[in-house]
Amino acid sequence: MKKKIDKILNFFLENSNSKIFFISKNSEIIEYIKNKYSSKFSSKTKFFTIEKFFENISGLRLLDNHLILLYFFSFLKKNDFTEKNFQDFFNWGLEILHDFENIDFNMINVENFFYSIISTEKINKWNFDLLKQKKNFFWEKIHKYYYILQSQLFKRGIAYHGMLFRAGISRLDSFINKNLDTKLVLFLVDYVAFSECEKVLIQKIIQQGLVYDLCEKNVSISNIDLEYFNKKKILKKNLQYDNLKIIGVSKEIEQIKIVENIIYKLIKKNQKLNKILLMPGDKYLTTPLVYSIKKKLGIKISFNFNYPLNDIPIYYTFYSILQLLLNKNKFKKFTKKDVINVLSNGYIQKFFLKKNSILKKLETENNSDFLCEDIIKKYLYKNDLWGIFKIPTNNIKIILISLISFITKLKNFLITNIKKHFLELKFISKLEVYIQKLRIIARKTKNLSIGIHDVFNIYEQFTNTENIRYIRKSRKGLYVTGFMDSFIEDFDIVIITSFNEGNIPPNYYSNKKSSFIPFDIHKKLQINNNNEDFYFHHLIKIIQFSKQTYLIYKNQPDEINSGEKSRFIHRIEIISKISKKKINKPLFPIINSKRVPIIINKTKSIIHCLHELMHKGLSPSSIHLYNYNPLLFYYKKILKLNDPETISDKKKIGKIIHQVLKILYDPIKNSWITIDSIHQMKKKYEFIIKKILLDEREITEGNSMFFYFIIKNYIDNFISWDKKFIVNGHKIFLKKIEYKVSSILNIGSKQVNIHGIIDRIDEYDGETRILDYKIGFSKNKEINISFKNIENIFYDTNYAKTMQLLIYAYLWFQSSILKKNKKKPLIIGIISPKMNGDISQIPINIFYNSQKKNITYTDYESVILPFLMKRISDILDPKIPIIEKIY
Repeated sequence: MKKKIDKILNFFLENSNSKIFFISKNSEIIEYIKNKYSSKFSSKTKFFTIEKFFENISGLRLLDNHLILLYFFSFLKKNDFTEKNFQDFFNWGLEILHDFENIDFNMINVENFFYSIISTEKINKWNFDLLKQKKNFFWEKIHKYYYILQSQLFKRGIAYHGMLFRAGISRLDSFINKNLDTKLVLFLVDYVAFSECEKVLIQKIIQQGLVYDLCEKNVSISNIDLEYFNKKKILKKNLQYDNLKIIGVSKEIEQIKIVENIIYKLIKKNQKLNKILLMPGDKYLTTPLVYSIKKKLGIKISFNFNYPLNDIPIYYTFYSILQLLLNKNKFKKFTKKDVINVLSNGYIQKFFLKKNSILKKLETENNSDFLCEDIIKKYLYKNDLWGIFKIPTNNIKIILISLISFITKLKNFLITNIKKHFLELKFISKLEVYIQKLRIIARKTKNLSIGIHDVFNIYEQFTNTENIRYIRKSRKGLYVTGFMDSFIEDFDIVIITSFNEGNIPPNYYSNKKSSFIPFDIHKKLQINNNNEDFYFHHLIKIIQFSKQTYLIYKNQPDEINSGEKSRFIHRIEIISKISKKKINKPLFPIINSKRVPIIINKTKSIIHCLHELMHKGLSPSSIHLYNYNPLLFYYKKILKLNDPETISDKKKIGKIIHQVLKILYDPIKNSWITIDSIHQMKKKYEFIIKKILLDEREITEGNSMFFYFIIKNYIDNFISWDKKFIVNGHKIFLKKIEYKVSSILNIGSKQVNIHGIIDRIDEYDGETRILDYKIGFSKNKEINISFKNIENIFYDTNYAKTMQLLIYAYLWFQSSILKKNKKKPLIIGIISPKMNGDISQIPINIFYNSQKKNITYTDYESVILPFLMKRISDILDPKIPIIEKIY
C-alpha cells in the first residue's frame, strides 16, 4: 500500500502546483503521507482524516461521547425523567447518543424517524381506560432533546461524531464552490464500511476531485467513476483462495507451537522475516506468542498495536486513588484498606514514599479499620500526597484541579526517564488532556451537579475505550500487529491466530451496540450496520495481497471460548475448496496395561488412622477420592504423602474465581440482590481479578497469561446471570457465600465429623437453593436421578458433583440456622458455563420419577441419608480391603 501511495504522491509532486487537500478515513495513511511528504509540498497543501476535514469545513470540534454526555445531562429538565442522577443517566444516555449517531451517520430523515417511533410507542401503550392512558412518552422527550442537544452543541462549536459528519455534508457544496482552486484527493481503503455521509462525500469528490482505491493491486493515476464500486461488487464473487490454509487446534496454547513451526520452516526456506506478518486475533495471546518466538527462534520482532489503557500498570494508581475518595465520600473517613492500597502502589512508593516508614507506622500504630483525616495529615502533611487525601469529594472543580496537580507532579518524576516510562507518560498525558476538557465543561456549565462517583465512572469509561499506539521497529524483524492494520500489502506470509467466533469479528460488532431503537424500525428505515462486512472485506484483502495466509483457530471448547471457528471461515468454506488441517494430538500417550491391582488389607493402624480422619473431618472431596481410587486415598489420607505434581491451571483458575466471587458478593450477604448491587460488582470485578492475579504472581507465569481473560469472562457472565433474573422480576436473597459448615453424623458407635465449604446459599423467589460453581462446560441441561440410582451417587465417580451437593444439603439441614425448622425444603444445582460462555444453572432432580423438584428434610432422612452412612461405613469397614482401581 505504501508503494501505491508513493506513486500517487510523486505524480502530484511532478504535475501539480495547485492547492491540494489529501483526505482519508484511515488515520495511519494520513500520518504516513504527512510524515513523508509534508515538507515537499507547499504550505497550502493540507492533510486530513475525514473527521478533521469535516471539522475544518463545519467549524465544529469533535468531542468524546462521554464528555458530550456531561453537556447532555446538564440540559435535562427535572420533570422529564424520574431521576436526574448522572450515574443513572450515564447507563442509558450512551445508548441514546449511539442512536443519535446512527440517525445522523445514515442521514435518516429526523422527523420521519421520530414520527414512526413515537407512533409505535403510543400504539404499544394505548389503553381503553383514558384515566390509565399514559400522557408522557419516552420517545417524545427524546425527540425534543435531539434538537436541544444539537442546538446547544452548535452554540458551543462542538459536536458528537454523527452530528459532525451531517453538518460537514450540509456545508460541503458551499465549501467546494468557495474553494474551486483547491483539489480534493481522497484515498479509500474499505468502501464497504463507509456510512451514508461518507458515501456522499466520495460521490462529491469523484465529481470535483480525485478518488483512489488503495485496495486495488494496480492503482491507476486516473480518477475512478461512480460505476466503479458496482463493478467491484461483481468481481468479488470470483475470488480465489488457493493461498489460504486453515488449521484447527484443540488447545489455545497449541497455537503458539503451530506458529513457531510455521516460522521455523519459513526461515529454513530462506523466507525474509520482514515479509512475515503475525496477527494475534486475541490480544491476550500476543505476549506469550512474542515471548515464545523470541526465546525459541531467537529472531527480531517489530510491533505496531494498540495498548489498552486499563492494561497499563499506572491505571491502578489512579483507580486506587479514586476508590479511596469514593469510600471517603461514603463513610466520611478513610478506610485503612484504601489508604494502604494507595500508599503501597508501586509508583507512589517509588516517587512519593522512598522510605516505607509511613506505611509501616500506619499499619502498626492504628488498629481501627477507619482513619480520620487528622491521622493521615500527621503522616503526610509535608508530602505531596496530602493533596490527594484532602480532596473534598463533593466539589467537582477542586477534584479535577487536585487530580491535574497530582498528574503534573507524577509526570515530572516520570519524564526523567522517557524511554523507560514511555507507556506511563502516554497514559497520564492522555488522562491530563481528558481531565482538562472535563474541567472546562464543569466551569462553563451551570447546571452540572456531579461528584467523585461520577468522576470514577468517567475514568473507567475512558480507560476502557482508549488505547495507546505502541510502535517498535526492526527493519529485518518479524512484524506483529493487530488484525485491522492498514499496511498489509508488503508481506508474503500472513499468520492470524485465535480465528474464533467472538474474536474475528469481535463480539461487540456481531452483537451490535446497545440501542433503544426497535429492530423493525432499524430495518424499515435502513439504519445500516456494516461492521461485519467491513471485517470480512479486510480479511479478503489480506488473502488477496499475501502469497500464503494461515488462519489458526481453536476447535475445542474451554474456559476461554466455545471453540467455534469464525463465521468467516464458514463463509469461505462454502464458496471454495481450501486446505484444512486439524491437529488433535493427545497430551499424553495411552498405555495399555494388564497388571494386577494393588490390594491393601485394613490393619489396626490403618483403621486407627481412618478413625482419626473421621474425627478431624471428612469432606465430599475425600469420599470422591476414595471412589475414584482407594489406593490414592490411602496414599494421601492415611500415609499423608504429598502429591509431587503441580496444581493444574484449571484448579488455579477455579480457586481465583471462588476468591473473586466471595469478595464481590460478601458485602451483600444477608440481603436482596439488586440492580444497583449488580452495577457495583460490574464496575469493580476487573480490578479485583487483576489484584488477586498480581498478588499471587500468576499473571507472569507462562500459561497464566490466559488466566485473566478466562476469569474475567466467567465473572462477567456470572454477574449477568444474576442480573437477568432481577431484571425479569425475580427476587434473590443471598444468605451465604463460601460458607464453611460442619456437622456430626452418628454411624453406629462412631461419630463422623462431616465438613465442607458451600459456594452459595440463597432464596430464589422464596425457595432455598444450594449452588456449587464449576468452571468446566457442561453438556447437561439438567441432572435427573431416579430412586433406584440414589445409592450409586455415593459410589460412582460420575455422580461426584451430585454427591457433593447432597452432602452440603445435609450440612445445611443440620446447621444451627435451620435447627428450629428442619422441614424447610431446598433445591440443589450446579452453576456452569454453557458452550457460548453464558452461565446457566443445571438443576439436579433427585426424585425424578415423582413430581418433586425440592428436597425436604424428611425425604433426605429416609431416602438419601442411609446411603451416605453406608458409604462411610464401607470406608471404615475392616473387612473391605483397599483395592487399587486401574483406569
